[in-house]
Amino acid sequence: MHTQDPFYNARQLFPRGLEQPQGSLRFGADALLLAAFAARNVESMNGARRKELAAAELGCGCGAALLALVLRCDTVTGLGLEREAPLVQAACANARHLGLTDRLRFAQADLADTAFMPTLPATWGYRTGSLDLVIANPPYGVEGRPSPSHLRERALRGTQGKEDRAHVLAFFCRAAATLLRHQGYFFCIYDALALPLLSGALDVAGFGLRTLLPVRTHASRPALRVLVLARKNTAHQCTIEAPLTLHTGKARTDQSGKPQVDTAQGTTGGSRWSAQALRFCPWLA
Repeated sequence: MHTQDPFYNARQLFPRGLEQPQGSLRFGADALLLAAFAARNVESMNGARRKELAAAELGCGCGAALLALVLRCDTVTGLGLEREAPLVQAACANARHLGLTDRLRFAQADLADTAFMPTLPATWGYRTGSLDLVIANPPYGVEGRPSPSHLRERALRGTQGKEDRAHVLAFFCRAAATLLRHQGYFFCIYDALALPLLSGALDVAGFGLRTLLPVRTHASRPALRVLVLARKNTAHQCTIEAPLTLHTGKARTDQSGKPQVDTAQGTTGGSRWSAQALRFCPWLA
């Protein structure tokens, strides 16, 4: 009975109530959409076999996406990797709050450290090159005024804002390739306008594009994000799915006619979630 489950209420409220350090980039719709996209594919992979799967999240922040994936898919165990110590501590606290410490571990790691990354999984009971899936929401390198918060600025634009997007994508894709088994699955969400950069980084790291799901705020708008599935050591054989439309109602614009969008969260203010979006990702409600 759920009344005997001490974590029932916390899991029912998820993602509300997650600990997030002051000054950090708050998780948003992008993290939840990534988790839903990966979960949909995990459920398809498992079928009736219910195979246990080992996962990792790169740049996991407070753990929202990996926590969501593990809550929805009870055959998945995981390792969250994050550069910032306060975020690692928050992710660990969130796993305890949700009763997932038996299935999740979080560790501090710099994905750009090519000497350290290959040795990290063994510390937590995994072998390098053995994981079944990796998820990631890499920094988009968005333009704008620098944030006074060190944690937020690094999450938005890389280390101290100095790395260009191609560089950041390269070490995210390389880290995923290091962790994954042969033909393992890499799921990520990224800026739709920068899809060529992501495609190039995946190709260099030995990934083949398999699925693209464009994400748009309104039916009248072009895609703002793209959800991507790539597989290690496979050829490109890509299916482009029909767009996922997040909101109903009229898209808000500024005085110049441009859409008003929170580029960190990928949403427009004042709109309602569409039925399609809520079916795809119930955590948005």
